Amino acid sequence: MAMIHRRLLVLGLAVGCLSVTLLWAGVSSETPMKAIAIAPFRFPVDPDAREWLSEGLPRVLALRLQALPHVSPTALPSLPALAEEQPGHPLEGDPVAPFLERLRGQGYDVVVFGKFHQLDTVLRAEVHVWSTQPQRRLGKTIEQSPEKDPDGLGSKIASFIAASLQVNPSEPEGRRVGERYTSSPEAFERFTKALMSTDPTGTTADIERAIGLFREAVALDGKFAMALRQLADLYFRQGQYVSAAEMYQAYLQQDKRNAVVYHLLGQAYFAQRDVPRAIEAYRRGLQLDGRDAQLYVDLGLAYVSQKDYENATKMLLRALEVKPDAPLAFANLGVVYLLQGNFPAATASLRRAQFLQGTNATLAYNLGLSLMFEGTYEAAREQFERALQLRPEFAAAAYQLALLAEHAEPDQAVDRWRRYIDLAAGHPGEEAWLSYAQERLDHLQHR
Repeated sequence: MAMIHRRLLVLGLAVGCLSVTLLWAGVSSETPMKAIAIAPFRFPVDPDAREWLSEGLPRVLALRLQALPHVSPTALPSLPALAEEQPGHPLEGDPVAPFLERLRGQGYDVVVFGKFHQLDTVLRAEVHVWSTQPQRRLGKTIEQSPEKDPDGLGSKIASFIAASLQVNPSEPEGRRVGERYTSSPEAFERFTKALMSTDPTGTTADIERAIGLFREAVALDGKFAMALRQLADLYFRQGQYVSAAEMYQAYLQQDKRNAVVYHLLGQAYFAQRDVPRAIEAYRRGLQLDGRDAQLYVDLGLAYVSQKDYENATKMLLRALEVKPDAPLAFANLGVVYLLQGNFPAATASLRRAQFLQGTNATLAYNLGLSLMFEGTYEAAREQFERALQLRPEFAAAAYQLALLAEHAEPDQAVDRWRRYIDLAAGHPGEEAWLSYAQERLDHLQHR
C-alpha cells in the first residue's frame, strides 16, 4: 500500500513537470543555414535628414530576406572594428578582404555592402554581395527609385541579393522577398526607425518607441500589413499576448493568409489559456500548410491541455508522418502515453526522443518516471541522475531519487531527502512535496 501511495505522489509531480516538456523549444533545421551579414549603407557627403536609411534600409533588407529558405540574415549595427590602418568603408577605396575575414570569423557566409550615390530627387544605391569563403564577389548592382519610394528601392535590392545567393526559393517565397510593403514614404520611414529599436538587447524605452513608431506607420497606411506583423511579433516577444493576438488578426484580415502567422496566433491564444481559439488557429494554419510538423505538435499539445489524449495522439503521430525523426513529437507523444498510464509505449517513445535529441533534463526526467512506473528502478535512477547532472537545481528529479533510495538504497535516503529539501525550499508549487519529504526525513532519522 505504501508503494501505491508513493506512485500517486510521483504521478502528481509528473503532471507538474510535463508542462515543461510541452513548452520545450523545437529542434534546429537539418539543412545548414547560410548566415548573411548586411552592413550599414554608406552616405555621400551631407546625408541631410535621411541618415536613418544607413542602418534602417539593411534592417528592411534582412526582414525581406527572411522569406528565403535556409537563410539567416542579420543587419549589422556598425561595421566590425578593424585596425587603425584600415579605417572606413570597404566601398570607399579600402580593400574588402579585411572586412570579409573579420565577418567570416564571426560565422557569416555572405556579406552585403552598400552605399548611396544620390539622395535628392532619386534614391540611387550601389550594392555588392560577397562570399566570405572563398572570398569572391557574388554580384554587384546599382538600383534606384524615386525619392518618394524608398520601399521600392528596398524591394529591388532585396530581389537582387536573393538572386545572388542562388538559394532557389519557391514562387511564394520569391514574391515575399520583393513584395511592396507601403506606398507611403512617411509610413516607411517610421517602420524603418521602429526596426532599429527592436534589438533584443534594447531597453524598455526602445521597445516603447518601436511600438509607437509601428502604430504611427499603420495610422499613415492602414494597409501596411508588414508593420502589423512586426508589431504583433514585438508584442509576442514582450509577453503581451492579448495585443499580439489582436495584431496577428489584423494582419490576417489584410488578405495575408499565412500558416506561420496562424501558428503564432495559436501560440498567443494558448499563452492566454484560450485553448479553443488556439486549436482553431492551428487548424487554419494546417489548412494552408499540411506539411508543417511543428503545427501538428502544437495542436497535439493543445489537445493535451484539454485532456483529449485521443486527438493529441493523432496529431503527434501525424507530425511523425510528416517528419519521421522529430524528437519533439516523440518526446510529447511519450508524455501523452505517460499521462494515460501506457508506460511501455511511453518508455519506447521517450527513448527514441532521447536518442534523437540527446541531452535534455526534462526528457530524462520523464523517461525516468516511465521506467519507474514499469518497475525498472535502476534504469529510472540513472535517468533521474542524468536529469540532475544536466540541471543541478531540478528539484523534482531529486524527489524521485529520494523515493527510489528508500526502495533500493536505504542508507542513502536521508541524504537524498535533505538534498531535495534544500533544492525545493522557497520554490512555489513544491509546498506539498516538501511537507511529505520532511515527514519521510523525520521518520528515517528517528527509526
